Amino acid sequence: MKKYFIAIILMMIVVVTFYSIFHKFIRPNNSATISQNSHSGDREEQQANTIEYGLYSLDGKYIDNGSTIYPEDDEANMNISINHNLNERREYSLIVLEDFKQVSFKLKNKQEFIKYLFTMKPNSAKNIGVRIPIKPNTQELTILVIKKPSYKLKEIESDVVVKDGLNEEMFITNDIHKLQSVMVGKEGEQLWFSSGNDTSEPLKYAIIALNDWKQTTVIDDQEVLYTTVPGSKRQLFSFTLPKVKHDSNFQLIAFPYPYQVSQDNYVSQQAFGSFRTVIVPNRHTP
Repeated sequence: MKKYFIAIILMMIVVVTFYSIFHKFIRPNNSATISQNSHSGDREEQQANTIEYGLYSLDGKYIDNGSTIYPEDDEANMNISINHNLNERREYSLIVLEDFKQVSFKLKNKQEFIKYLFTMKPNSAKNIGVRIPIKPNTQELTILVIKKPSYKLKEIESDVVVKDGLNEEMFITNDIHKLQSVMVGKEGEQLWFSSGNDTSEPLKYAIIALNDWKQTTVIDDQEVLYTTVPGSKRQLFSFTLPKVKHDSNFQLIAFPYPYQVSQDNYVSQQAFGSFRTVIVPNRHTP
């Protein structure tokens, strides 16, 4: 029976942050801080204002990042468990990538989705049973849980500049000489994205683009762009914002070590996203 690698990734509002264990906690202020192996006296405080998530087989066994899965009848069946320990109502979106290409999937009720929107009530938990058809020769499966998919970051200052010399993993910019963020752009506008590597060794990425959380081409009609960035360097790519009918969220995501995900290599389990860019139709003014 053929085996497949799997990863589950949580995308935050502005950046992409990855945690591999269900009992690690994501703080709602978009920081990369995590807590683990807490003392019992601190556990109740840590569980407040957090999001917990995990992936499980149908018999309740935890599926870790970099694990192998064994589909039955060319279909992967699993449960996504989310504990929303926040005192607010919040929307999420769920999408699935097969070898970094977005695919449709079914819920337990057999409804089919290319992206599944759901809302969590304050301090609630949810189990989502998913059925994912698996094509022959598939190597890697990725599940993305997107926080506040309808939220648009228009109100953030558009002149945010990342200090030169930092090799941000993924960044959309309108200036080839410095990493200056673009919060709002017009359809058809030409921009650049920077793919960086802060390590001393070459790093390969698989890069995808999402327009309102549906996959679109990155550059030159490529749905997945594979590139290797030399150590302590960054690469610049020119691209064009896609056409839209209404204001849309656009985001680029870089997956390091494509098809080499493993439990021993934490970086291979991560994903790096650009700031969201709101694309407006040409008839609108940002």
